[in-house]
Amino acid sequence: MRTFKHAGAATGGHGGIAVLAFAVKRVRRKEWGGSMEKAFTKKDMVLFFIISLLFFISVSAFDPFISTYAKELGISSIVIGSIIGVTGLASLFTRFPIGIVSDALNKRRIFLQIGLVITAVTWTLAFIAPNSTTLYLGKISDGLTSSTWVIYNVMFASFFGRKEAAKAVAILSVASPAGSLLGSTIGGLIANSYGYQYSFLVAVVAAVTALMLTFFIKEKSVDLKEKYDKKIFVEQVTDRKIWLIAILATIAIMVPFGTRDTFTPLVAKDLGANAIAISWLSNTHLIVYGLAAALCGNFFYKKLGIINTAITGAALQGIIAIVIPYAPNLPTLFVLQAIAGFAFGLIFTVVTSLSVHNIPENKQSTRMGLFQSIYSAGIFFGPVMMGVLTESFSRQTGFLIIGVISLISVIFIKLNLGTNIGIDSFREPRSKLEEITE
Repeated sequence: MRTFKHAGAATGGHGGIAVLAFAVKRVRRKEWGGSMEKAFTKKDMVLFFIISLLFFISVSAFDPFISTYAKELGISSIVIGSIIGVTGLASLFTRFPIGIVSDALNKRRIFLQIGLVITAVTWTLAFIAPNSTTLYLGKISDGLTSSTWVIYNVMFASFFGRKEAAKAVAILSVASPAGSLLGSTIGGLIANSYGYQYSFLVAVVAAVTALMLTFFIKEKSVDLKEKYDKKIFVEQVTDRKIWLIAILATIAIMVPFGTRDTFTPLVAKDLGANAIAISWLSNTHLIVYGLAAALCGNFFYKKLGIINTAITGAALQGIIAIVIPYAPNLPTLFVLQAIAGFAFGLIFTVVTSLSVHNIPENKQSTRMGLFQSIYSAGIFFGPVMMGVLTESFSRQTGFLIIGVISLISVIFIKLNLGTNIGIDSFREPRSKLEEITE
């Protein structure tokens, strides 16, 4: 089986669309539950990918500036951390239910549309009346909208079929760094020219545009062999493997949300960074994250093995987090941010790839929803913990603790990833490896 190239994905949408152009030639006709039907066209895939890019623009255009803007409004570090973290809290309680309801109703598109409407409304309010309350509402809406990402993954996976679900998720994951890169770049330019709060309008425009485009996407109705019932729910919740994978994802995602999106911009501000520099500090992380994720299947898994890839990512994240607050100047901070993005790309790609391997279509939303709900705890606790530690002790203490947690996760990976998750299957013959990870 030939591999899917992800190179260039993190530098914008063109690399990701090129991936789709290649992929669609391989999936003109797919097997769905034993019967053959015409697959989705190249146009369908590209349109869905564009909507996914807009989705990430809508939830990321303002992220590099929230903490700095909140600080200018006189908001304390603890409240800033909770504003950023409330996104994860909202996701924690909604991602899994959305996956269950979607599987039960066999409906996908309506959930995408609801999420985009919520984003457009709340960030319009935050623009009109910026204060801690409207920022809270905006970030809560981010959590609710982000919860629908499970549906994006499942809908895109339906273009490929059950056996290539993991590959589809890997391709669509390009939309995350690419869309976030576009969002923070455009948001940075707007914020630098007109003010931080104007980046909120970038999110609103992206959400409205994506909403209109959703009316043109096709939704595949799955002919379910197994009617959704509580057995599916119980099966996924009691699966020890998904919990182990999700715990690793939780620890991995605590770091960027507690540092990159919250307190690293304040370090940059202290070093003299303006809005554009802050946006590109975030972009540096995203670009290198995307490149590292793209190289996992074709390079790192083969050279290091999947366990060592995860260990490398977790260890590097921890070390860099500890060092960041001591950066003497902006160039050094940018280098550290790049290494942090590389590390996150390694560890998070591993756990995401493992989460959907060989899962039937009528169970994918539930499983992905559970996985994303669990790791949303990291999106919440990372910023909140950093805020509390910064306010109670110092910013350096916050970075130190979150870095040590990442380093401790290396032990967890070593003890659990191979024996308890069955990762050895990734080391079997080449076709098995490529089917899952490339």
